[in-house]
Amino acid sequence: MKKNRFITLMIAVSWSLLVTILFLRGSFQGLENKTVDSRFALRGQRAPDPRVVIITVDEKSIAEMGRWPWPRHIHAQLIELLTKAGATSIAFDMLSTEVDKEHPDSDQRFAQAAQQSGRVTVGMLFQLGEGGAATAPLFPYEALAQKASLMGFVNNFPEADGVSRKVPLYAVYNDRLYPSLSCAALAVHEGKTPEDLLERLNLPLEGIWNEMTVNYVGGFQSFPYFSFVDVLNGKVTPDTFKDKIVLIGGTATALFDFRAVPNVPVFPGLEIHANAIDNYLNKNHLRHSTLLLGVLLILVFGISCGLIMFRLPAWIGAVSIGAWMTGFFFFCQWIFVRTNVVIDFVGPTVSLLGCYVFVLFYRFITEEREKRWIKGTFSQYLSPKVIEVITSDPSRLRLGGEERIMTVFFSDLAGFTSISEALKPPELVAVLNEYLTAMSEIILKYDGVVDKYIGDAIMAFWNAPLDEPRHASLACFSALENIQQLKILQKKFQQQGLPLIDCRIGLNTGNMVVGNMGSKNRFDYTVMGDSVNLGSRLEGANKPFHTRIMVSDFTYQQAKNDVEVRELDLLRVKGKAVPIRVYELVARKGELTDTQRKGFDLYAEGLQFYRDRKFSKAVEKFKKVYESIPDDGPSAVYISRSEGYIATPPPPEWDGVYVMTTK
Repeated sequence: MKKNRFITLMIAVSWSLLVTILFLRGSFQGLENKTVDSRFALRGQRAPDPRVVIITVDEKSIAEMGRWPWPRHIHAQLIELLTKAGATSIAFDMLSTEVDKEHPDSDQRFAQAAQQSGRVTVGMLFQLGEGGAATAPLFPYEALAQKASLMGFVNNFPEADGVSRKVPLYAVYNDRLYPSLSCAALAVHEGKTPEDLLERLNLPLEGIWNEMTVNYVGGFQSFPYFSFVDVLNGKVTPDTFKDKIVLIGGTATALFDFRAVPNVPVFPGLEIHANAIDNYLNKNHLRHSTLLLGVLLILVFGISCGLIMFRLPAWIGAVSIGAWMTGFFFFCQWIFVRTNVVIDFVGPTVSLLGCYVFVLFYRFITEEREKRWIKGTFSQYLSPKVIEVITSDPSRLRLGGEERIMTVFFSDLAGFTSISEALKPPELVAVLNEYLTAMSEIILKYDGVVDKYIGDAIMAFWNAPLDEPRHASLACFSALENIQQLKILQKKFQQQGLPLIDCRIGLNTGNMVVGNMGSKNRFDYTVMGDSVNLGSRLEGANKPFHTRIMVSDFTYQQAKNDVEVRELDLLRVKGKAVPIRVYELVARKGELTDTQRKGFDLYAEGLQFYRDRKFSKAVEKFKKVYESIPDDGPSAVYISRSEGYIATPPPPEWDGVYVMTTK
């Protein structure tokens, strides 16, 4: 009995020490973040600081004022209006890095209005260097940079799960301190320098970007929102902005300035700045309990569990552990609500639950000798796959990357702006979730890695971390099945009265850098390089051809024995001198119908006539394609081009290459 009691205690101590080591290494941070998110959900909405308001470039403003971006004299008008109304700080969460060559006077007026106001902060952006350090800043155009009161960077760094829980306060570049947009806006409001403000706030700093954990007010539109066009047209009382910090930026879906924040998967980046300013003003940002407290809780919970569980029957022990965990969670919640302090929950509960599991495991071995039953119980708590990954290759937890030939996949919903305008936010989120889930499952089915979601877009890649010689073919199969699944979703959504959705996909194969990218405390397993950028460009290049899947010649050469394609064009993408041959991915090998093959043969003949400058014959061939493939998008494109060249022949040096002027 004494021996068993001693072994039980050693199990509890050993497990607690192991959990302590994992805790100190940050292994539980991802799960801990989720528990903090749940604390926000339980707490609910809190009152926002009334000194912070938001003016938004929303769908209504774009509909009434025209396509974004607008000439900058419009921003000047808003500055003048807000200054006259008595706003104490005016911050633009938008980048104005390039001069508007079509409206130079408009640019100058924007800069002059900022100077005359004396309370304007404009956005800038840092690119990231080695280890996530600030480098290569993108400043506003010179006149604006010189005449604005302050510049503030708008960089935001989501955690590994894509959720933005922290905001950077300042960065140091070339021995100079640069504040974030929210910090700069508050400095202007209080009439202080960013350095003086940061010293007075005495905020805890984390990481090379000196981050602060945000205590979010609540969900979307927790702060007062005013439409840009309504403010400009005088529909909002000027007194609304008296003594206020005014944030100006985009929330229109088409502007893609959205992030995921705790419990809100689609949240305007503009309102993250508002929450940060609220925290600055009230000094109510979240603070984390010390590592020492976390270690003490882990040791006390684990060792106490070992001592108690030795004496209790299994079912009473299970009830006790459940009550213990529940009580501890609500204690953490109470501290969170009352003091804005985050007490680590995962480490102590893993210690508690793990000790329960292992002590129970030992008791069954020594007391009941039911080894098969023990193995079944053990498998319910531990995932062999997870254990294998962590123990067999710890290097995957470190930063770094390697070069290898891979295939990258980009997809994006077509006409997403129209869809978002037709749906309420909950409906939009539901549609997006169902679409992204279906598409992602297909990618995983073909051994792809879903890298990230960018709004309604999906980025994935093949041939890492495991070697896959047929990566190009698998990516093509995934793209084709995505389109098949999309047709099923289209019918389902149509029956539900939802708008029609469609998507475009771009695939490219080439040399890429793959690995864990980011900072030492937060990183993503992702890919980078020119070949990745080309894949993204090809997705967008589908639009003028009215196609769904475009692949580069590099991908086709590796997958040509497995797929059916037709050549689309020779493209010279923006920033590249050498043209790239691109194809429409149509089907798996041997799955073309006779009608499709006939239409594609006519199309190929028309394409050759087009490149031989025989534009009239090209038009005839492309029109015949319609007999086999009605409303064929690529044929329509070449008919239009050929007719244009019949009217105005191309110059002698014309090489048939189509130049993309946009990304």
